[in-house]
Amino acid sequence: MDAPRKLLVDTLARRPDLDLKNLSLAIGRNHAYLQQYLMRGSPRELPESVRHGLAPLLGVSPDDLRSTAPPAGGAPGAEPRGAALRTERADLPVYASAEGGGGAIIITNEPIDYVRRPEPLLSVRDGYGCYVIGDSMSPAYEQGDLLLIHPGRPVRPGDDCVFVRDPGDGAQHALVKRLLRITPEKWRVRQFNPAKDFDLDRGQWQKAQLIVGKFAR
Repeated sequence: MDAPRKLLVDTLARRPDLDLKNLSLAIGRNHAYLQQYLMRGSPRELPESVRHGLAPLLGVSPDDLRSTAPPAGGAPGAEPRGAALRTERADLPVYASAEGGGGAIIITNEPIDYVRRPEPLLSVRDGYGCYVIGDSMSPAYEQGDLLLIHPGRPVRPGDDCVFVRDPGDGAQHALVKRLLRITPEKWRVRQFNPAKDFDLDRGQWQKAQLIVGKFAR
């Protein structure tokens, strides 16, 4: 991931009041503009007008959103050798989701599809995708959206996460919630629809895996 995309991802993780859709609209682009830039590499670089519009919203300098110079010996705008193959190959596993009890999602243990690996998961060995079931996190995540998961990245309050429980039957049970607080015994989480905050027992919900993006349905 290049420096401007990493800055955008890190800022979104730090600022739960920001999201890609509203930022895209705020700079006069269509609602999916920044999602496509981040997840699909289009556009490859942010135009100057976009950088100057986006920078104050993120609290950074427009130059911070400028793509880094190409490696020595490379042509201007050239990608490192093999980069195109890495971004175009459909090798990110997508797992089926089914509705479980108590609002949980049941994620199967065998992938049903593979999609092109997005920027935030380019070098993440265990990254994966799964589908949203239900509307408890609407409007942030809607039924049928494909979530992009980085299971190894540490989570912190303000992050949207997939909380995982492994009952030992070959499938994982999962909840999609926003993390509010971490204690040795509990995850304090928030859902949006209906709006409520509650605790998850960490003895039952052993893992919190970071959502780094989505492909909207």
